[in-house]
Amino acid sequence: MLIVALDASRKEPLYEQIYNSIKEEIVTGALPFGARLPSARRLAKHLDVSRNTVDTAYAQLCAEGYIESKPKRGFFVCQVEELAELHIPVKIEDEEEEIKKEEVPYDFSPVGVDMTQFPYHIWRKLLKEIMINDNSELFQKGNFQGDLELRKAIMYYLRQSRGVHVHTSQIVVAAGMENLLFLIHQILGEKVSIGIENPVYKNAYAILKELNFKIHPITMDESGMCVEQLEQTDANLAYVTPAHQYPTGVIMPVGRRSQLLRWAKKDPDRYIIEDDYDSEFRYQGKPIPAMQGLDDGENVIYTGTFSKAIAPAIRVCYMVLPQKLVKQYQKIGRTFSCAVSRIDQKVLTMFLTEGHFERHLNRMRNIYKEKHDQLIISLKKLDSKIKIYGHGAGAHIIVSFPVNDSYKFQKELKQRGVMIYPLSWYYIEGKPSTEEYILGFTRMKKEDMIRGIEIIREVLYSK
Repeated sequence: MLIVALDASRKEPLYEQIYNSIKEEIVTGALPFGARLPSARRLAKHLDVSRNTVDTAYAQLCAEGYIESKPKRGFFVCQVEELAELHIPVKIEDEEEEIKKEEVPYDFSPVGVDMTQFPYHIWRKLLKEIMINDNSELFQKGNFQGDLELRKAIMYYLRQSRGVHVHTSQIVVAAGMENLLFLIHQILGEKVSIGIENPVYKNAYAILKELNFKIHPITMDESGMCVEQLEQTDANLAYVTPAHQYPTGVIMPVGRRSQLLRWAKKDPDRYIIEDDYDSEFRYQGKPIPAMQGLDDGENVIYTGTFSKAIAPAIRVCYMVLPQKLVKQYQKIGRTFSCAVSRIDQKVLTMFLTEGHFERHLNRMRNIYKEKHDQLIISLKKLDSKIKIYGHGAGAHIIVSFPVNDSYKFQKELKQRGVMIYPLSWYYIEGKPSTEEYILGFTRMKKEDMIRGIEIIREVLYSK
């Protein structure tokens, strides 16, 4: 889906802002010739504006020859004479691992996805097509940064959906976050001191610790990582999850993002790792572009994954390196082969370029939004003293229950088959003043989620 930064306070009408944004994407080549635009209805819903606003913008683009309407098919980008030529042409139509000791019936785990909705038939079809066509080159060693076709597909996806400034030469495909962090460590060298959010995504912390990074836990507030505290350390690298911080659910506002970018710009050897791991899932308000898109100083190493949007077994992650790190990576990167199977890369490429990913993502957003909303409705019925944080995005929410003995509360819930996850588990140092809990919803059936909340109510008011 397109990223269009709308500002209702500007004198420029919203339709004109949409028109100018799409026109710019076409002229710069971010939207290539033949690319299919989202329907006016879908784009209006995505941007939270009226259908007439989008219709007016599309009509103007059609009138000026930037797009054309094909009956019963939609809107497509036209061939524009002055279109900025991309150096690499492309044909395109349009984890955290918490170890569970035992299975429980009502597990509000924030880990995993709803696999009942996975498009198995499409994945099988694409894999069969690849194998029938005798693609012998897929059994040869590929590019160490990942196959070019996949990097092209990722490039257009990130430009259009996340507002990321990227070319294929900057993209590195890897098998999992641990693989990416290892490569970053190789690029930046041994003397890396890193500030990480506290509480933190524990898997990333464990990997950084294993790679012998010097680690500084940085306190979180309502806007994200406290930059003032970061500045008091010798850190030259910051690891953040601004789209929906794990585990607190904080969405980093523009002001804090700008403050963090200013910190990075003070030293040419400072960088920010932006982990955009579940940014696809936002249920309220307008989409927020990636922090990398705000960076004009080449200080952000952007990372993402398909594990949350498709399936955990799709072990495909990627990073977008600043231009000044690309040559440095290519010097050492040739030593390593891309850890992702070329067959898996090909299937994913087709899944992206043929429009299957966008359709799957739209379906999952709707499903997760229903679960997200149902969970909040059920919780609000329990007690007015219950506080809910970190909602509106991602795969989990944070809940504060009115209990005096949190250990006893968790124990009784577990005995009755309900698993919730204390926020204190995710602190590197210190702990929250009062215990709060992570409740995930993506893997649960709605009826199980409702029953789990009923059991929580019974435990809360058992005495």
